[in-house]
Amino acid sequence: MVTTLDSPIRLLLVTHSLSGGGAERFASALATNLDSALFTVAIATAIDRVSYSVPPETTLFALGFRGLASLPRTIGKLAAVIDEWRPDLVLSNVLSTNCLVGAALRRSSHQPPWVARVGNAPELSEPRLQRWWARKSYPRAALLVSNSERMRDAVAAHYPALAERCVSLATPTDFARIDRLAGEEATVRRPLEGATALWVGRLSRQKRPELALAAVAQARKRVDLRLRICGEGALRGKVEREIGRLGLTGVVELLGFCDNPFALMAQADYILMTSDYEGLPNALIEAQGLGLPAVSTACPYGPDEIVAQGETGILVAPGDGTAAGEALARLTEDPPLTAKMGVAARRRARRLFALERLLPLWQARLLAAAGRG
Repeated sequence: MVTTLDSPIRLLLVTHSLSGGGAERFASALATNLDSALFTVAIATAIDRVSYSVPPETTLFALGFRGLASLPRTIGKLAAVIDEWRPDLVLSNVLSTNCLVGAALRRSSHQPPWVARVGNAPELSEPRLQRWWARKSYPRAALLVSNSERMRDAVAAHYPALAERCVSLATPTDFARIDRLAGEEATVRRPLEGATALWVGRLSRQKRPELALAAVAQARKRVDLRLRICGEGALRGKVEREIGRLGLTGVVELLGFCDNPFALMAQADYILMTSDYEGLPNALIEAQGLGLPAVSTACPYGPDEIVAQGETGILVAPGDGTAAGEALARLTEDPPLTAKMGVAARRRARRLFALERLLPLWQARLLAAAGRG
């Protein structure tokens, strides 16, 4: 791998925002940790929302997206940024920003190599318009980077003409930072009485928060179990009604969006994930790295690459709230098994997904894509 360059590569990272979900956290982590001797980073955000930190020397471009009517103007702004800042490489991090970059490159006179990160199952998550747009745009990309190995295979099957450009590379996880934030007790409430499961994610159809409620209701037939939900989204009203319907008032805490979910993880006994599909769920990696056994759906794609079945957690079929509840009850009834899984989870997650392991791989891929590897 190249360790010195005559001049750093100018990398333009295009992201929806610098606040909220895992893709946005990926953008922040990469900008913060890339070797400054190799990369000079600028970030273009579709929405001007910043809560994640980036180095003070990072140039930020706000593209001013305000909905569909503003899209042509947003594309024009990104094309102008590409022409004026003249990056050596562009990296986009989700389907919407991939489509945005593809459209901007059609309008810009400067034509740098482009790496598109595909963060969700393409056959399940792409709206019709974005699917059409992606098919028009991705032939321009030097690489299509998937979070997980199985999703790489799915992307290659979805875009067979581009199969040779499809690679797998997980998100680097900064466990030193997570350990520090996990110790910030002042940011969370007191631990709950009894065993506690934690669910982290958007309240959306993909994440299936109502399935987490069904699982806890099932588990409570055998054990005293509480649930904390860390996330916000369109299904909040439905979740609130379901809590009442299932008799879980006082058992489930809806905490909204959490700036520091790691402090909540430090208080929990298990991480619960109920998605119908994923890319490679960051919250699952982070919780396992903090020593939480997992109960997760074995959805496409990623959970079965994070969780070792029976060793660091229990995987159940997507949509099966009963099985998830039985798994939670089993762990609650068997503290030695839970402790053993927690130790194994911490070791496995930190071995596979640590920043120290994955950042050099990302740097090597980006250098090669820019023609400097």
